[in-house]
Amino acid sequence: MKIKLLILLFFGPLLLFSQEPVEKIYGFTKSYNLENLSQDEIHSLIIEWVGQNFNSPSDAIKYDGENKIIVERSFKMSPKIIQTAQNTTSNYKVSSSLNFFISDNNLLLEMHLDDIYSFDGKKGNPKTSWEIINGQISDSYVRILLTKGFMNVKQFGRFLAMEKKGDAMARKAVKYVNKEIKKGVYIKRLKKVSNELNMEIKEVFGSIEEEIYRIK
Repeated sequence: MKIKLLILLFFGPLLLFSQEPVEKIYGFTKSYNLENLSQDEIHSLIIEWVGQNFNSPSDAIKYDGENKIIVERSFKMSPKIIQTAQNTTSNYKVSSSLNFFISDNNLLLEMHLDDIYSFDGKKGNPKTSWEIINGQISDSYVRILLTKGFMNVKQFGRFLAMEKKGDAMARKAVKYVNKEIKKGVYIKRLKKVSNELNMEIKEVFGSIEEEIYRIK
């Protein structure tokens, strides 16, 4: 406890600068200026952090080089976002790759995320939910997700077969989506999922920062 308090007192201002979301890498990044720490010392601290935070460190570490370490980490969260009146369910799963770029006095951490959103058991394309990661949850984003999901729901498949142009299905989708958005439940749940994801991301970065600043 004393160590943590000292870290907050001496390095609190540094910890206030949070990691940056970067769509290009589909994840987050943060750089650290670690004066007086050599490349080998920073490397050892990262390996120690992995050993303390993973049940099987050897399995978690996918690459261990002099100036780069790659660690795979799954997220604890895998929520069932909502069950609608049509008995459809949606899920969101996330895993990550932690890339540590190491040099004398410097550490660059990139957290690359791999996520997937599914509706009624039908998976969407991976890495297409940047709005959830970046906390940009809006009615328009929820409308897109629900409309895509509605068009995939099995019990409505016959409408697609009957209406090749999808006009009748589209009208039903709009009616359903408007009803769900008006309830406001879906957007609340998505915002909760986004907040939980970002809290876990902050915990990971915070845990690493505690380790690298421990002996600085």
